[in-house]
Amino acid sequence: MEIRRQNDIIAFRAPGESPVAFHARNLEVADISEELWGEMNSPSDDSLQSVLIDWNDEINPDVTTTQVAREIRSLTINVTQICNLKCTYCAAGGDGTYGSPQTKINIEKTLPQLKFFLDRLPDTGIFRISFIGGEPLLYPEGIRAIANYVKLMTAGRNLTTRFSIVTNGTLLTDENIALLEEIKCNVSVSIDGAAERNDVARPMKNGQGSTAVVIEGLHKLFARKEKLGSITLHGVFTASNRNVVEAYKFYCQFPADAYEFTYSVSDMNQEASDLFTREMTLIAAMAYNAGGEAALRKISFFNRVFQALDEQRRTENFCGAGKSLLVVDARNNLFTCPWDVGNSAEKVGQGTEVSPQSLDKYSQNLIEQNNCQTCWARFLCGGGCMFVHKEATGSKNQKNGQFCQRQRSLAATAILYFKKSRQTDNQEDSEYGKH
Repeated sequence: MEIRRQNDIIAFRAPGESPVAFHARNLEVADISEELWGEMNSPSDDSLQSVLIDWNDEINPDVTTTQVAREIRSLTINVTQICNLKCTYCAAGGDGTYGSPQTKINIEKTLPQLKFFLDRLPDTGIFRISFIGGEPLLYPEGIRAIANYVKLMTAGRNLTTRFSIVTNGTLLTDENIALLEEIKCNVSVSIDGAAERNDVARPMKNGQGSTAVVIEGLHKLFARKEKLGSITLHGVFTASNRNVVEAYKFYCQFPADAYEFTYSVSDMNQEASDLFTREMTLIAAMAYNAGGEAALRKISFFNRVFQALDEQRRTENFCGAGKSLLVVDARNNLFTCPWDVGNSAEKVGQGTEVSPQSLDKYSQNLIEQNNCQTCWARFLCGGGCMFVHKEATGSKNQKNGQFCQRQRSLAATAILYFKKSRQTDNQEDSEYGKH
């Protein structure tokens, strides 16, 4: 793919295709003429330059910016800090403990903590609880106690609750699935592909493969899908496990709502990172050719970009860390990111005590804080993942070039498919498209 840029106008051209342009600030997508495409490479025509300048300077009144208020509306809770797997790339201390094993969270300490945050919310909007570990389904009683308490505390308030869980899928028993049904839980199951790869990357602690038992659990889960929230299959890819295409083909046998492909937060292998991007481009083509926009949007990254472009909604923060989101570890310590658990330097509170000074450094939007103002993909990315940045550079606010490269490349791919899916959109008939 060839990319050309003039200020906030970026043009993309895939081999054999017509050029497509994107307004980075207004989140507009349009066809452009061969003349404008050429002008962006070799400026020579004043009238063409005027067209580009006029579009660049336009202010789109329909564009909105997602505002992340400084009120905690999402809690990610480590209900355990132990795991029954030993994944080769585990960023949670290598064994799900974050360096501090804890069999189960103390419910007597957790409920007052939940009350503390719920009492500070107005009776409107959404309050989200995400259960993680370790492996959270090692303590289903804790999940049920927390969910029941939150439902009780929000009853009679115009405050909607949403529950989600990230699980390794080895404990999807009938009893545990019934629990997830009770709370209409969104379920994300971690599995990196077929057995020949997943068993190597995600073995049981006894060294045996985990894939067979996960697949058995998935069949049970999908059989009861109607009573659950969304179901996502999630894979992590590294220098040791690079085959995204194989994983996608494996995922497609299951009727999941979404497929999430993540490059490991701690892997800095440039060759593997580049291959991940190429493989993501391949599965985008596979999905679109097989099922059009609907199939493509089952891949989470592309769905997020499509949503932003459809809604013309700018994102200034990759996530709500320290603004709308906090993490509760299994000892009731508070952090801003799940990957910070176990790092005392990143602790921002404990129990019902939250340090305002610790949260102040998260108050600025990440585009500004991470100096992303000149990146054309800034409002699709929102400054990037702070933990990924820190793993590469030592600072949450100093960018990881590999991450940025992946984000821009995949955003460009998403924009091309968005235009292809919107051939009847009014933007195609804009003055820029017709010039």
